[in-house]
Amino acid sequence: MFPVYLYSDSPSQSLVMEDVVGFLSGLGFSVEFRGDFLSFLSLEAEETVELDSLVQKARVFDIEKPVDFSGSPRPSDVFEKELYDGFWVQRIFSKFFLKKHPGELEKTGFHAVVTGRLLGTYGSRRYHARVIISGVPSFISTSGVVEGPARSREYYFLKAEFVRSGKDLAELDEIFRGKFVDYEDDKITKIASAYVLQPLLHNFSGKEFCQNGGCALFNSHWQREVLDIQYSGVLCAECENEIKRIAGR
Repeated sequence: MFPVYLYSDSPSQSLVMEDVVGFLSGLGFSVEFRGDFLSFLSLEAEETVELDSLVQKARVFDIEKPVDFSGSPRPSDVFEKELYDGFWVQRIFSKFFLKKHPGELEKTGFHAVVTGRLLGTYGSRRYHARVIISGVPSFISTSGVVEGPARSREYYFLKAEFVRSGKDLAELDEIFRGKFVDYEDDKITKIASAYVLQPLLHNFSGKEFCQNGGCALFNSHWQREVLDIQYSGVLCAECENEIKRIAGR
């Protein structure tokens, strides 16, 4: 069976990693949950300080400008939600991972971190929140599930009205409760489980997404799609066969 190594990082309290392990094991993978990623690294005190400093440099302070990693970190009070450049965070984590565990790349396997950090990538002149960052390690951001896929058009129309009239947006969220994935949502475990398959498939077949709108590997752009498709965890026949082929390596 093909080995999958899972880690958590600042996870949502609603995330049940044991269930993610069970989902992937049910598809034929040999799954090992290694706990918190940074704890797994077993960093020395000075290494922890270095990593924290580098991650702070990956913080996005202006969504219309790519992160200047050579500059000094700016004060962390610009945005309500902390957004990080996903590729820089990946490079940082990969650097320390390979430094502390250099033999890992010699093994066959897939490494994925399920993180609560909000990650984004820069393109079309601004940052966009992402659920998936593929690579070594791959990231699945539960905050990206909340912030990335768009809510309904009706929600944004009413949001503009609420802002103009000075109403509390929490009231609007309550009106649409259940129609989008929220922070600490009990649906997040099943959704994250399905999303782990996307970078896994991409890494080993080059296929990014499935065009089948009923497959868990479909690239959902709307919250309603995430709730209908990723939450179901159902794969189309073609992707299921491909996943089982990878699992059987």
